[in-house]
Amino acid sequence: MTTSTLNPNSQVESANGRRSGHGARVCDPQRVIGTMAENVPGRFRCGNALRATDPRSADDGSAPASSETLAASDSRPDVPGALPTSMLMKLTRGLVAGWLLSLVVFQAVAQDVEPTTFWKRIQEKGLYERLWEASRLYENEDHSVIQAFSLIGRYNGQYWSVNADQGNADGWENRRLYLGAEAVLFRDFTVQAQIKVSEDFDPFYEGLFQAFVKWSPGEAFSLNAGRVDYLFTGLERTISSTKIATLERGLLVNQVLPGEVVGAVAQGKVGKFSYRGGAFSGSIEQEFTAFAGGVGALAGVGYQLPLFCKEGSLHLDYLYNNGNPSNNALKPYDHVLSLWHQGQSGPFGLGVDLTFGHGLDARPAVFGVTVLPTYVFAKNVVRKGDALQAVLRYQFAVSNGDNGLQLPARYEQKVVPGGFGDHYQAVYGGINYLIFGDRLKLMTGAEYSVMHDSVQDGGAFNGWTYLVGVRVFF
Repeated sequence: MTTSTLNPNSQVESANGRRSGHGARVCDPQRVIGTMAENVPGRFRCGNALRATDPRSADDGSAPASSETLAASDSRPDVPGALPTSMLMKLTRGLVAGWLLSLVVFQAVAQDVEPTTFWKRIQEKGLYERLWEASRLYENEDHSVIQAFSLIGRYNGQYWSVNADQGNADGWENRRLYLGAEAVLFRDFTVQAQIKVSEDFDPFYEGLFQAFVKWSPGEAFSLNAGRVDYLFTGLERTISSTKIATLERGLLVNQVLPGEVVGAVAQGKVGKFSYRGGAFSGSIEQEFTAFAGGVGALAGVGYQLPLFCKEGSLHLDYLYNNGNPSNNALKPYDHVLSLWHQGQSGPFGLGVDLTFGHGLDARPAVFGVTVLPTYVFAKNVVRKGDALQAVLRYQFAVSNGDNGLQLPARYEQKVVPGGFGDHYQAVYGGINYLIFGDRLKLMTGAEYSVMHDSVQDGGAFNGWTYLVGVRVFF
């Protein structure tokens, strides 16, 4: 039998267990499982379950019957086709004795020095670890072809409410629902595919989210090719939606940077330096691309430099769009430049971002500043391992022409459709309850934002947006 764990660094061994006593089959912890990384749940699977009876105990595990009992049994008439009464009594006693013996063996083994470690490890695994380990269907690092196979996905659901001078609106949105699978092959290759599920489940399938092959021979180099989530430029767009501290990203990052793209990206880390570079198709369809919308390219470099905190890194990212009129994958900006820094000092984190975008087809250029501090102010609040996180965000964005900025579709445009202006500021504050880290968390946030519309053509906004949501990924 092959056992498996969730820990991608663990050693998986094949074990048949150890037989103890008559018919008792138990797990041997030293043969079943290897090392397990901290905070990553493992999966344990024992051998055959404990057998309640042993047929051998029916022969030699029972006491001899008394002469009175034998005499009474001999005086009873035999029923045709039935076992003799004396044999039935012996068999019954044997079954009872075997059952009692099994209980004794089970207790003895469970209290033995070696299995105690195993049972303690099982007991220490919480509900969430048990649930998340179920998504790893297979893991065997010793296999030459496939080392792991997992089900993956995420769900983001949130209630939103907008209360502005221009009007009010509210509702619930199934923001993201992705389902898929991932396999690790030949130790260096990751193959992943995820689909989008429509918000109202009709139709169920809404296209691909990601479908790629990634080659990672080492920390210094990796190559990712296929349809990928664009996580390569700027402070907020280099963090997956599974880990962002705010319920939604800021105005400018959504306006100038793409969502998913089809292409290839190489990246790595050498010493204190990190780098990334890639090329993309300018067009995208429900699954992949027809390569009909020109091209885009990115380049980025980072350096470990703790400017504001004990630890941190400084990054400079660049995105190019050749401006093909059929482009529907990249946003209408031919040059996007982002200088940003992310730092950490214990429970405190601070991100700062400066982003510039040069518009295509006489679209006004835009510039913005984002400051995003976070602080984990409580741990082990309800359960061991949970935490409360406070988050703030300040946004400032401006365009060098009229109507160069557009209100976020989530959710200011619910009361001001279109929502074009030239000067935008917003302050966000929230509390997140990290039940199981970023894998399962409840998020709350409130943002006050103002859009100035110099030409006064209906794009102004002044109001609050309230958000409450749940984030799950596996």
